[in-house]
Amino acid sequence: MSRAGQDGPNFEGLFGGTANPIRMIYMMGAVWRLSRSLPTDNIRILEIGSWSGASTLTWGEAIQLYFGGHGWITCVDAWQPFIDLEVNPNANYREKAAALESGQAYQVFQGNMRFLPDTVKLEVRRGWSRDVLPSLEAEAYDLVYIDGDHSYAAVRSDIEACKSLVRPGGTMSGDDLELQFQDGMPDIAADIPGIDEYYDAERKVRYHPGVSKAVGEAFGPVSAWFGFWAMQKRKDGWEAVDLDGMPIRIPHHIPPKTIIGLKRVLMEAGLI
Repeated sequence: MSRAGQDGPNFEGLFGGTANPIRMIYMMGAVWRLSRSLPTDNIRILEIGSWSGASTLTWGEAIQLYFGGHGWITCVDAWQPFIDLEVNPNANYREKAAALESGQAYQVFQGNMRFLPDTVKLEVRRGWSRDVLPSLEAEAYDLVYIDGDHSYAAVRSDIEACKSLVRPGGTMSGDDLELQFQDGMPDIAADIPGIDEYYDAERKVRYHPGVSKAVGEAFGPVSAWFGFWAMQKRKDGWEAVDLDGMPIRIPHHIPPKTIIGLKRVLMEAGLI
């Protein structure tokens, strides 16, 4: 059962545009993988950047599937404008900033959290990650997911702060790694500080330069699937995550009109 008090989650328009459905399948796969190795039937997940709650509901459904509904999700988000609109001037960013400024984004998140499974415990830490993360308990989380401010400085800060929060054997992960940082590629994040997204005409890919650079500097090449990335913490460092054999589960909150296109992508990738 869920905490539902409305017909369904609100992921219309602006509030669904930041949620990539195929990445959510791999997010659920990351929880499945942990269910095979954790010495407990409880899981603790830390999410940095929650927006309207699509990723939070994905974690909640995965906890229900693979941990019998037993787990914690801690959401860290200021729900305040953060994108530099002079560097990122398009209409979508202005609309997102307005939704944050007015409090609408946080209200939508709160409403969507009614659809978490009743047994999943939710902790909301409303504030900037740079202020909240240092106050959290070291090695307390089985999975950390970074999807906040995509500028290089912010992503690198979040990664460094979270390294000590992941328990050994746990997973650090994140969103929006469409292109891994490579030797010789243009350093757009250095050339345009504060940039969120950029189109690379040579590679014909739209990507997030700050995420690429910060993840590449912190880990080198990482495990990645359609933009979702993950690494496993070991006592002596970090290693790739293997999701081979994971069940293909489409989160229930994904709108039906999206599922047709999603299944086409899964078929082309040989996943179904």
